[in-house]
Amino acid sequence: MVEDGGIVARWRRVVAVSWFIAIAALWIFATTLAGLDAITGLASVGFAAVGAVLLVRRPENPVSWAMLALAATSSILGSGGAYARHALADGWPAGHFVAWFADLMATPLVGLVAGVLPQLFPTGRVLTPRWRWPLYSAYAYMTFALVGNAFYPQNLESVSSLPNPYSVPGAKAFFGALIGTSLPFGLFALAGTVASLVVRWRRARGDERQQLKWFAVAVGLLPIPLALHDASNSLSSTLISCLFVIIAITIGTAILHYRLYDLDLVISRTVGYVAVSAVVAGLYLAIVGVVEAATSASISLSVHVTAAVAAAAVFHPARRRLQRVVDRLFYGDRARPYEAVAGLAQRLEAAPDLSDVLPTIVRTVAGALRLPYVAIELHEGAGWQVVAEHGQHVDATDVYPMTYQGEDVARMLVSARGPGAGLNATDQRLLGDLARQAGVAAQAARATTALLRSRAELVTAREEERRRLRRDLHDGLGPTLAGVTMGLHAAQTFVERDPAEAQRLLGALEAQIEDAIADIRRLVYGLRPPALDEFGLVRALQLHASRLEIERTGFDIVIDSPAEGLGRLPAAVEVAAYRIITEALTNVTRHAQARSCTVRLCLNGALEVDVTDDGRGLDPARPPGVGFTAMRERAAELGGVVSIEGMRPGTRVHARLPVSVS
Repeated sequence: MVEDGGIVARWRRVVAVSWFIAIAALWIFATTLAGLDAITGLASVGFAAVGAVLLVRRPENPVSWAMLALAATSSILGSGGAYARHALADGWPAGHFVAWFADLMATPLVGLVAGVLPQLFPTGRVLTPRWRWPLYSAYAYMTFALVGNAFYPQNLESVSSLPNPYSVPGAKAFFGALIGTSLPFGLFALAGTVASLVVRWRRARGDERQQLKWFAVAVGLLPIPLALHDASNSLSSTLISCLFVIIAITIGTAILHYRLYDLDLVISRTVGYVAVSAVVAGLYLAIVGVVEAATSASISLSVHVTAAVAAAAVFHPARRRLQRVVDRLFYGDRARPYEAVAGLAQRLEAAPDLSDVLPTIVRTVAGALRLPYVAIELHEGAGWQVVAEHGQHVDATDVYPMTYQGEDVARMLVSARGPGAGLNATDQRLLGDLARQAGVAAQAARATTALLRSRAELVTAREEERRRLRRDLHDGLGPTLAGVTMGLHAAQTFVERDPAEAQRLLGALEAQIEDAIADIRRLVYGLRPPALDEFGLVRALQLHASRLEIERTGFDIVIDSPAEGLGRLPAAVEVAAYRIITEALTNVTRHAQARSCTVRLCLNGALEVDVTDDGRGLDPARPPGVGFTAMRERAAELGGVVSIEGMRPGTRVHARLPVSVS
């Protein structure tokens, strides 16, 4: 852009001011000739004023030139028609030419209003390069229709019953063909305009969406004067002219100052009142029309009064219902929090399984509040993991915690509708309520995810254990037994001829069999300690503690259990408790330098285990070892927990393993 003090900027300012002065002068001239009838030309002054301001303030936007061209064609059409009528009646010069030229301006006026300006607004560019074709079609329509109507034999519109003074009768077919050719181009341009506005609205975010709202405010009022055209042509024309002034102002405001106002309320109310006005007017006309058709006579004042009263009676309930529909289109469910929460609950009840719960939540919230992006992240370990999302991220996200029993189990991420259309207080309050309501569902989904992960880990652990057993049997016990078999065959051959050699072989075989038995015992102990089946959990722990006390003198271990016993525990719980306790005792023996250790077992809805010692405690600089990890994994397999904490002195290992008391 050139600075305002530059030559181009000054030239642009001169053009803008001169253009506006010329349009205003033509309108004043037409008003002088036609009186109040020239009020319809006020729209040209409005477009000229706004176009001139845009040319100075936004010279890079071609919308300014489109508005100035529209103002020029509209002004020439109105003022030229007024001059031509007076010129032909009073003998003023150039009356035929002005009437002909004014009539020609109707074609570019229609093309600019219906085919060019809406496609360029608000950025001054079409959506994408392929959307240039409807714009080119609008130019083609204006060109063919302008040339065809310029020389086609027909009466002019600006002066009734005046034949075209420049028609070429001999080429009537040619110019008629041009007019006929222009129609498909015009229809294609009009269809492209409507489609481009719809697509632009759907794609628009933030600033551009706010600009389109301004345009929608004024255009939404057009049906009212159009509906009055047949009833009062002059009133309809006057209202349309005033409305086009409003359209010009809203276009200028949208391009220059669209961020000053939030038009959601204005648009929703405008659309609502337009809709209810159409309903009321339709009811009024229907009553009058039915009475007129039934009586075949002129309508009396009483009929008009009755129709007006009936229409007035319908106004309030119709406005309330239609406004509710319009508000839902603009705001979604944010104006009715109860309905939003109830709708979410219904969709969650209808979800086919838990895996579809969180996707249902994000889809429902995005649809209810017309949000471009909603996602849910579950709390996994020390971070967050996205588990469901809907839409495309378009802006910075707001975060709403999803809590369950005071814990943030998940969080909802929401993108605003765009940089210029952030979430207001109503949106934020409703989203906070929805997030809290959905916290239970998020906890259920998280628990399901954890259950599936645990199941997969259990299957993996089972297969790893099978692989270990197969390897131990194949590589250890199998070759040992095969060697024993071969040794027995060899000893058999030496029994009679060399008894001493047979005795030596049998001694070696005895040692191999003892090794095989030790391997079998090791494998069995790895699956389940035999002492549990032989003595039970408490006695097996006492025997293990006795061996540790013998290995290390001056170290006492106390096993404290209920006097009535622990009852019959599930095998998996017994093994997990035994492994956790023996691992804890081993750690105390090797690292704690403790003099005593106490193991307490009790049933309190679950098997609770406490292993405490009076040793030196945990070293904060030392990371947890393999033993601690193994204890946590064994408890997690059963849905339990293990906590390890330092004391003064000593260390405490606490495990809680779910179990049903029998």
